[in-house]
Parts: sequence; C-alpha cells; structure tokens
Amino acid sequence: MLHEYAVEPSLLNNWKDFRYFTEKFGVSRGRLISRYPKRWKKLVYDSLTNCGDVERKRIEEALQRLDERMIRRQHDWNPHCDWLSNAETEHGRRPFHAILACANPRQRDFVLEGDSVDASHPLWEVATSRVIARQAPAMAACVAPLLRSCTEVIFVDPHFRPHELRYRRPLAAFLATVIDNRQHPWPRRIEIHTGDELSADYFKRECQHCLPSLVPQGMRVRIVRWRSQRGGDILHNRYILTDLGGVSFGCGLDDSDAGGTDDVMLLEDVSYRFRWAQFSGAEPAFELVDEQIIEGSRGLQTP
Repeated sequence: MLHEYAVEPSLLNNWKDFRYFTEKFGVSRGRLISRYPKRWKKLVYDSLTNCGDVERKRIEEALQRLDERMIRRQHDWNPHCDWLSNAETEHGRRPFHAILACANPRQRDFVLEGDSVDASHPLWEVATSRVIARQAPAMAACVAPLLRSCTEVIFVDPHFRPHELRYRRPLAAFLATVIDNRQHPWPRRIEIHTGDELSADYFKRECQHCLPSLVPQGMRVRIVRWRSQRGGDILHNRYILTDLGGVSFGCGLDDSDAGGTDDVMLLEDVSYRFRWAQFSGAEPAFELVDEQIIEGSRGLQTP
C-alpha cells in the first residue's frame, strides 16, 4: 500500500521529467521516493547541468517541497560505484519496491526504465487500500513507512480505551514502529485524539496507569479528548494522520482477539488536508474537553 522507490537523480534532470515523475509520488499515491543516498537532493541538483537558470531555479524550489513525498532509510554507499550499481547492491541487502532509473544495463527485473515505465507494470501499479488482519503487527506493518518518516503523528479513534488490551496492543506496535530503524529524531508531536465517553477522572487514571509502559522512554504522548459541536461533524472515523499524509481504518485502531479483517485506505490529498486541519489546525472542528501528557517508561533509548 505504501511503497519505497529508489529514483535515479539524473532521471530528473529537466523540468518536464522532474514534474512528471515526482507527481506520481506521495502518500496518497502509495509511492514514496527513497532518500537514497542521504544527499539525493544534491545529486538531483548536480545533474541539472543542461538546464537554464530559470529551469534550474524551478527544480530547486520544487526539491525543497518534496520532503512529504520522501522516505529515509539506513543504507550503505560505495563512493567508487555509480548510483545504479549502489542501488542494485542496496536492493540486495534491503529491497526497495523497485528502482526507477535512466537505463537497465544489467536487465534486472526490479529496475524500471523511466522512458518506458508503464502504469500497468506490476512494480509501478500500486493499490491505495489494503485488507489487513485485525492484529497489532499487521496494523503497524501497513503504515510502517509513514510512521518511520513522519515528524508529527495523530492517532484518531473516538472510542480509545486505555484499560483495554485491544487498544493497547496496536498502540504499542505503532509507537515501536515509529522509532524502528529511524534515521532522524523522533516525531516532535505524537498525539492520541479520542472522544469523551468515559468520565474525566477515570480516563486520566487509566491512561496514567496503563500507558507509560507502552511508550518508549524519552517519548511524550499527548492525549486529547474532543466533543462534537452542535451542527458540526461527529467523532466517528478512525485515522492515523501525519505531516506526510494519512490513512483511515474502517473498524478502528483496536485489534481483535476474534480475528477478522479491516480495510485500510490512503487518504486522498484533499481529504487528508481537511482532516488534518480538523484535528491539528488553528480552529479545530471539535470542542476540547481535556488533555494530558504520558511520559514513556518503556526500556528503549532516545536516538
């Protein structure tokens, strides 16, 4: 559902190709550009030798806005090899979904040539929804690329119950995924947004009792409770919203001992921006009831 692609920097050495290919990426599209290597943006810029000043400036400005379509990874790099050779070697260690390159001289089946990539190619055609098992590992795995790259994340479930294992197991898996193989600081904002069905004292007591051991040591999680406003949206849908994009969970952010499946869908850009503003904007769509901070005590170290 969310796939990482290594993109050869020189493939984007003019505005026409830069715009064409980068528009195919983003959370809502199900494709993310690997920041491979770490200086990938500089390599793109260095490839613009045949561009005029105006075209180069246009690409440079667009590069600065590309972060929400990119994903970081831990990687090796051999300075004595070209980009494609390095990418092919990296793929052997930890596979990309595919490598998008100018050419495929060694006829690798995981390399797509930019000039001939086709929308129907199995490595280019991606689904924007997935049916998953309602089990914590599967729930976390389907959003792992998003959680590992975001700098802000909001978990939205109107019925979150801190005292129930079916909510705690996925939360622990989500938070572990946030820091797993992460190549940059932890998110500056991690929040759980829910409704106010439980009494304030009981909810706060159960959060402080049940949640610290799920949150990695050094991490702070803000829990916000909302109430629907008259004539406004009701708290119903379940989301994971980040600064990069968002997904919706049909059943909720809880797992199920009875098994079963859930539909997880990537939010289209317009829907994502609307929902992000509802929960994180200057004018939230709901009435604030209360909030609290959970200080993590789980035995993991800050990077």
